[in-house]
Amino acid sequence: MANALVAASSGWTAQTVVELRDFLDALTSAADQVDVERVIREVNEDREIAGFPMVTSMDVAAESLRDRRQAWRRAVMATFERVPTVEMAEAMFTLVDKVADEQRFPRFLHEVIDDYAVRSQSFLAREIAGAERLVEKARELAATRPDALPPIIDALKKLLVTWDELTHPVQISATLRGQRDEESEKLAFTVRSLSIDLYNDHSLLEESQQVSVLVGSSFSALPRVASKIAEDAQALDNLSAQAAQEDAELAYAADVGTFSKTRLSIDRDGVEWRGRRTRLSAIRGVRWGAIRKSVNGVPTGTDYLIAWNDGVATTTAEFRNGAIFEAFVPRLWQGVGFRLMNEMMAALGAGGELTFGKMVVRNETVVLTQRKMFSSERVEFGWGDVTVRTADGSFIVEGPKGSKASETMGYREIDNIHFFEALVRQAFKNGRVRLSEAFA
Repeated sequence: MANALVAASSGWTAQTVVELRDFLDALTSAADQVDVERVIREVNEDREIAGFPMVTSMDVAAESLRDRRQAWRRAVMATFERVPTVEMAEAMFTLVDKVADEQRFPRFLHEVIDDYAVRSQSFLAREIAGAERLVEKARELAATRPDALPPIIDALKKLLVTWDELTHPVQISATLRGQRDEESEKLAFTVRSLSIDLYNDHSLLEESQQVSVLVGSSFSALPRVASKIAEDAQALDNLSAQAAQEDAELAYAADVGTFSKTRLSIDRDGVEWRGRRTRLSAIRGVRWGAIRKSVNGVPTGTDYLIAWNDGVATTTAEFRNGAIFEAFVPRLWQGVGFRLMNEMMAALGAGGELTFGKMVVRNETVVLTQRKMFSSERVEFGWGDVTVRTADGSFIVEGPKGSKASETMGYREIDNIHFFEALVRQAFKNGRVRLSEAFA
């Protein structure tokens, strides 16, 4: 039957994917039904009738059968050469799924898949190189332009879908034989590393999940990959649930004003006032404060101010509703404050300096203004030699006793002074003389 199918296929071109699949199914099934002992028995029966010596060597018969199997494999490859690559890939894809569903997988089909994999090597090498370029581009954009990632992820998706369509038979065959499809694993773990980096290095949870799903859907037949992706998916799901809870805690909106309402809001995407929206990640400075007012000693209310800037423009929200102020400020801490504190520590730890009003801040020292009778000068002190306090809506840093050196920074006027104060107080609490080690 195998010989007959191969003979019939000589010069034949399959007209449809189904025709090609059915030919491969018939040939691989027939090849697997060949029993060398039965072949010898039947050949010897004919030889005995014809008066020829009987074949007694099993090795001779096995070698002859190996030669025939090689001829059948060459015939399959010749048949593949006569059809478009996409039809060849689809026929192999559907055949592998068909025999797997029927819980049979001819040994000869494994051999055909080995030849098929060799034929695909040049394509696979190009795809791996293309994937590596996309991954590197995605890493670059994640650091500077995360909004430009969707086209890169779409390109990765198309590449992985094509890869899966072509290598699915190779993946299934390798798994069933307890082997590894090294090219597919290499590609899978290359793309998986991008998923990990998107979250670990850039906190891009949604994009990380998208990439992880791509890997999982394209390499589900590979046990090592499937196991890692399952672990990743669980971890990302947990992070997503945590992020959703944090988003819910962060989100807040209120209408300010009695007659003419103005919306003040904050959520994971940004802060909004008077229709102007600023992304949280773009905010470089924040300040807030309150001033109590009175007339002839009679309290007339409190003016509240919250302001933020993105390095280009400043948005200032002023109102008189204390409840809104008390609800909004903690959310600014959550959405912006911790990031800016970390950036302060990183900058100081790298040898940089910060300026708040006239005060110059370094990792181990601070420069204050020392006042004299008719002049003043700038003096540098170690953090272990100064004290801090709050008075009249300002944060005050004072030099050693008797130095007459200090700086006063109003909470309503100086960007990020609230966050810096928290950093300094944490350093003092932990006995640190380097601000970069405040939380160590």
